Amino acid sequence: MNGGLDCLTARAKWTGGVTILALWLSVALAVPTRGETVAERSKRIIGATATISEATSGLPFSARIDTGATTCSIHALKWEIEDPAKRPAKNVGKQIRVLIANEKGEQAWVEAVVAARVRVRSSVQDEDDYHGRYKVVLPLEHNGVKKEVLVTINDRTNMEYPLLIGRNFLRNDFVVDIDVDNHDVAEDEN
Repeated sequence: MNGGLDCLTARAKWTGGVTILALWLSVALAVPTRGETVAERSKRIIGATATISEATSGLPFSARIDTGATTCSIHALKWEIEDPAKRPAKNVGKQIRVLIANEKGEQAWVEAVVAARVRVRSSVQDEDDYHGRYKVVLPLEHNGVKKEVLVTINDRTNMEYPLLIGRNFLRNDFVVDIDVDNHDVAEDEN
């Protein structure tokens, strides 16, 4: 009888040890390293630049990541508003077709609804030079993360990148690492 009891005791100790080891491993793997948080560990890394696609057209864009920008901005060659009003602010809520273009000159028409009309000042403009721009919601995608976000349509001909990615796309899914060039990073490496 004692042999059976000894066997049960040994099994309990072994099972308990395995349980403790499993618990320790789950905690150790969840603990952040080198200053990162648990939330950051679950996010994908994106570099200072990346290739981002406008998902409706599938058109890829060379993009600059700008954590100082609230929303994204995309290069638009032209746009057509259905039954346009004389005052641009009155076009909010109307259908709009936008001809977007990437750095290779590839173009695509996308359709959306004018979400807002804003006054902005660009880094390539004079200090007191403000322009009105339309904002639309477009689906953008990077390494399997697809989001519908507010995007300013703008002639970005004089800008180095045809797409600027702001915090509204990055929020909850990406951590920016300026040492990474996401133009060359494969999806499975993130």
